[in-house]
Amino acid sequence: MADLLVRNATLPDGRTGCDVLVTDGRIVDVAPRIAAAAAHVVDADGYLLSPPFVDAHFHMDSTLSYGLPRVNRSGTLLEGIALWGELKLLLTQEALVKRALAYCDWAVAKGLLAIRSHVDICDPRLLAVEALLHVREKVKPYLDLQLVAFPQDGVLRSAGALDQLKRALAMGVDVIGGIPHFERTMADGAESIRILCELAAQLGCPVDMHCDETDDPLSRHIETLAFHTQRLGMQDRVAGSHLTSMHSMDDYYVSKLIPLIRDAAGHLPQAPRHDAGAGAHGSRHQRGVRPRLRDGPVVRARQRRHA
Repeated sequence: MADLLVRNATLPDGRTGCDVLVTDGRIVDVAPRIAAAAAHVVDADGYLLSPPFVDAHFHMDSTLSYGLPRVNRSGTLLEGIALWGELKLLLTQEALVKRALAYCDWAVAKGLLAIRSHVDICDPRLLAVEALLHVREKVKPYLDLQLVAFPQDGVLRSAGALDQLKRALAMGVDVIGGIPHFERTMADGAESIRILCELAAQLGCPVDMHCDETDDPLSRHIETLAFHTQRLGMQDRVAGSHLTSMHSMDDYYVSKLIPLIRDAAGHLPQAPRHDAGAGAHGSRHQRGVRPRLRDGPVVRARQRRHA
């Protein structure tokens, strides 16, 4: 007997009235009016049944913290970073875990079953790292949570940040992050990329960097990241995010930059994230998220137990 039979679903390719049969956590048949017995039967009632959504970029250590310790009055990134620096001093592991678990429940309810979250490692206590590692284990049965060791204050700018990043990786964090445009100089930004990419190559870790979150057209760290991606042969495990400086760059430079990004395997810049939906896991894995996604259906519809 199959585990689950979803009846009368609409599929992303436009097909309607489709049944989906699941055995041992995997989709084994998709067809109209499947004649099979299953332990559970779900009437999708014509609703959309799709693969789960993947949030490729999140900061779960700061989730649900609006107004703590105060509101960002300017609405700027720099004040937001300053606010996070103030909040770090007040954080407790219990509060971090509580807010993160609440967000995970919201995410799963909307069909979001894989999240890559950056976690700040510039606190010598690594309080947020410990909290989110605990959350990752708690949600493991139903949500793939991947953690990025993120030096929010700059891996070279913040004293001890590189050692703390290595400690976070040793504790079980999955990915190496960086923020080169927040280092004190452009040269330090480029150097931080080299150091972090070489560490990733040595350890076999993926890389996900906040490259150029600024309007400055001369903030071109994505170029350096693409270069080291190719130099170190890491084309299948590097992502760049927040490439907002690109909209300020002149057309000639961008005409060279985009092919460089493409030649670094086409995984940069990072794909936009999706926020809501209902889905069922198939066997494919979205590039940029480790291939640890588990198979298991979720559908927003009426469910009844098969007699």
